Amino acid sequence: MTLFDPTTRQVLATKPLGAVVRWLSNEQRYWDGRSIWTYDFPDNRVQAIAVDPAAIAVSRTIPTGGAGPAHSLMLTPDLQTAWVNVAGGDYLAVIDLASGEVAAEVRTGKFP
Repeated sequence: MTLFDPTTRQVLATKPLGAVVRWLSNEQRYWDGRSIWTYDFPDNRVQAIAVDPAAIAVSRTIPTGGAGPAHSLMLTPDLQTAWVNVAGGDYLAVIDLASGEVAAEVRTGKFP
């Protein structure tokens, strides 16, 4: 992970994260005020991950119970839940961030 100063475009720090961050978009809500939320699918198992930008480390992982791949994670406007697609399972996992549990699975059909 590389942090940089957006005003000077200078690199501030680079450190291995221990996860593969495949997608962050400025069109999606992924910042909760403390952590950058995204996803990973090590061993083809989709999980939500929270990245602490100050420590440059994964601070939390929440398994979805589903097979990968995944393509996106987005926080709800109230920052209470995250939705991540579990393409190998053909559903969207709704994750309660407070409890760290999958609150619901929304079936979508093939490869959401």
